[in-house]
Amino acid sequence: MPDTKNSASPKKLLRQLGKISDHELAAEFNLSTYRVRAERIKRSILAFKYGSWTPENTALLGTMTDKQAASLAGVTTNAAFTKRVSMGIPPFGKSSEDAKFQWTEAHQRSLGKVPDETLAEELGISASVVSAKRQSMGIMASRPVQNIRKPWKKQELAMLGKKPDTVVAEKTGRGRRHVRAKRESLGIPPFQQHTTIRWTVKTIKKLRSMPDHELAKELGVALSTVALHRRRLGIPAHSSNPKTN
Repeated sequence: MPDTKNSASPKKLLRQLGKISDHELAAEFNLSTYRVRAERIKRSILAFKYGSWTPENTALLGTMTDKQAASLAGVTTNAAFTKRVSMGIPPFGKSSEDAKFQWTEAHQRSLGKVPDETLAEELGISASVVSAKRQSMGIMASRPVQNIRKPWKKQELAMLGKKPDTVVAEKTGRGRRHVRAKRESLGIPPFQQHTTIRWTVKTIKKLRSMPDHELAKELGVALSTVALHRRRLGIPAHSSNPKTN
């Protein structure tokens, strides 16, 4: 419709004043935003306010398309979409991506057991599709996995101080720092290697070419023994050496 001063505003536009933003109405009816705003102010109609959701309007979300819900609620389609997503309500019907993806029983068994983002990446689809499918089946979202340390067994505690912390960590499936913290909390001194090492020219050369942990394993001594001797000789650590406490 041409935007002229004398042209009458269509009745459909007048009915939507204040229910949709002036900018969107102007674009829909090919009018200037100034013209739509003037029509609204002339009739003492308040400007459209985003986010004014009543319980009745909110109940429409997910039961029909966002466009249909927006029309009945008197809001924009984008506002309906944003509100629905913020409330975790799955879309009505199937999206084009969801319609293409075939959910197998194995896929469905994974819902809620891992985060939606993780499963989506594994299946090659968007997280919103996974979330919608999970919610449609009434499955709760996966909770973040907490890093709960397993209790120490008697035979594991017996190794503390009698073997290097690195060895205890490997045998118990724990981190070296966790092992060290547990040992120190019990007042157990660190493992002392009593094996006498002959630091031959060949062995010293290995201090330059091998990581400390590999050489310690080869010599059957504690990592600290190798690291200490290397530092005494002023030999820089190998680039692949793990960080030591």
